[in-house]
Amino acid sequence: MKNTLNPVWQTFSIPVRALCNGDYDRTIKVEVYDWDRDGSHDFIGEFTTSYRELARGQSQFNIYEVINPKKKMKKKKYVNSGTVTLLSFAVESESTFLDYIKGGTQINFTVAIDFTASNGNPSQSTSLHYMSPYQLNAYAPGADRRRRDHSAL
Repeated sequence: MKNTLNPVWQTFSIPVRALCNGDYDRTIKVEVYDWDRDGSHDFIGEFTTSYRELARGQSQFNIYEVINPKKKMKKKKYVNSGTVTLLSFAVESESTFLDYIKGGTQINFTVAIDFTASNGNPSQSTSLHYMSPYQLNAYAPGADRRRRDHSAL
């Protein structure tokens, strides 16, 4: 925010795990700085809150006094360096695999195990899965016939 004493910050999102590691009562410290292009940012002050407090949304409970501890110690009449007002708070949950299962999603699960490696290299004539350029494997014609023989069903 350039040249303003009343900045309005852009909306941002942060995972709950990064914010408070799932502990809704963990203290969250917010530090406020006056940004300078040359990198010499000026500390304005700080306040603390928690996820549970933030989750109340926009209300009189979510107006925070920004306190600069050094100024507070030096000046008796110091009240604050400004306030921060929470304008919005939203929780966006992402569905997990387990959520889909609990919701009734049906899954068909098929497993295939390939034991080809245990039968040797298929390019070697001693392998059970030898791939001859001139003829099919010994078991291939039988397996093929069984697939077409509907009377056995």
